[in-house]
Amino acid sequence: MILANASAVGMQPKSDQTPISKEALRSYELVFDAVYTPRNTRLLQEATEVGATVVSGVEMFVRQALGQFKLFTNGLAPVDFMRRIVYEQF
Repeated sequence: MILANASAVGMQPKSDQTPISKEALRSYELVFDAVYTPRNTRLLQEATEVGATVVSGVEMFVRQALGQFKLFTNGLAPVDFMRRIVYEQF
């Protein structure tokens, strides 16, 4: 199963919050958190601890930038460069 948190739960300044208990996370193979500040939310930390694959909101942010680049330029964005720039900021 996949869990996708698309809420603001866990976003700064309330980064100590999580939308689901650590125990419940054991049911999920993949956990995505749209929150990108902080990058490694409590939800993602606890999902990692129980063995789930995690995807952060920062990765969503990168993918959005890549899509926008293509829409505006009709070309392919330099993926590694874009990812590095975003990760340096978040």
